[in-house]
Amino acid sequence: MEDPCNPWLLYRFAWVCNRMEEPADALGSALAAWRIEPDNQWYLAEYIRALKSLEMYDELISYGEYVRGGGVCRYYLAVAERELGMRPSPSLAYFLTVSACDDDSAAADACAWLAILLQNEAEADSIIVLVETAAALQPDVVFYRCVLAEKLAENGETERSREQLHFIRLEGSTGYSYWQACASLAEAEEDTDRRIWALRRARSARICPQSSRDFGWTLYFSGRDALREGEVLLARERLLEAASLGDSSEIYVHKADSLLDLIHEFENSVSGNY
Repeated sequence: MEDPCNPWLLYRFAWVCNRMEEPADALGSALAAWRIEPDNQWYLAEYIRALKSLEMYDELISYGEYVRGGGVCRYYLAVAERELGMRPSPSLAYFLTVSACDDDSAAADACAWLAILLQNEAEADSIIVLVETAAALQPDVVFYRCVLAEKLAENGETERSREQLHFIRLEGSTGYSYWQACASLAEAEEDTDRRIWALRRARSARICPQSSRDFGWTLYFSGRDALREGEVLLARERLLEAASLGDSSEIYVHKADSLLDLIHEFENSVSGNY
């Protein structure tokens, strides 16, 4: 690192480590950045994100007094409170209160985080209402609209999802979240080729273990289905690409390699009969 006292460089290093699923490597840099600028909530967020990934919930909670307002720091606090069995959760209560406040930006932020926090507990329609509210309050925040398009697709409301994505595309805001939403719509419409295309674009926008994992699993399932249909060339192509996306610790890589070995054994046995 060029300047170990530059908080921005320290933060960016921690940001990359967290996205590459190396939270232990993020801890020191994120904490150092935040100590240099203790009022910077983004720096604090990377530190407590690493704590969350390492399941160090007690230590994460101890930083709650430094969290200001909502945002991602409050979200991580809510996750830690849930994991520690805190009922009621102070951070969840905070989001619920702020979601009804007069500050459009704060209310939209709270609605978006509530949708993420409650996605496995609330009905799909309720989650969509939360994201719709966030998008309506802050229409210029593309992320909210991408999440809305994704949730609509997951709920089978494909026409509404397509409309959202159409307007986002017209604005030229086609980043990682947009392509993820496109992939969700393609999945809802059972269009595997289009889903692969969208996930390839998503991974190009942000190369990290999660984007590779999403893409790799889709390629694996597509290759497996092609093999079952007797389309060996297509199966090999997709399985080879899946196997190239991660290391041997990834389950989809192991499964893709296993099917490729099966194809190889089959072809050798066939050629040996001539």
